[in-house]
Amino acid sequence: MSRYTAALVTAVALALPLQEASAHPRLVKSTPTANSHLAAAPVEIAVMFNENITLALSKLTLFGAAQKPVILDSLRRNASDEKTLVAKTVTPLTAGRYTVKWQAAGSDGHPMRGEFSFVVDAPTAIRKTATPTKRP
Repeated sequence: MSRYTAALVTAVALALPLQEASAHPRLVKSTPTANSHLAAAPVEIAVMFNENITLALSKLTLFGAAQKPVILDSLRRNASDEKTLVAKTVTPLTAGRYTVKWQAAGSDGHPMRGEFSFVVDAPTAIRKTATPTKRP
């Protein structure tokens, strides 16, 4: 085998795992977005991937302060997009930092995992200013 052929075989062998890895689901977008600060608590969590997701092998978990789990409704696919998973919050979220941990599997059945955080800011108090009254 010539050096050129050996180099070509090595390059192809090294590239194959990269192609396989790119076939796994990769998080493209989330709502809320990672590291965002929200004035109002979200009523659902949505994660969109680069490929269609196998619902039975996927999950979303939400954690609040001190990594305490927050209950989410059943995970479902977005009705118009098989790349997006959605779960509604069961109870309203209070101010604080939240972490979303996700697991998603594509057509090959291999689950990928990741996480991101967001913050629900405490609502700011609105100051009422006195309206001057007109004197007769």
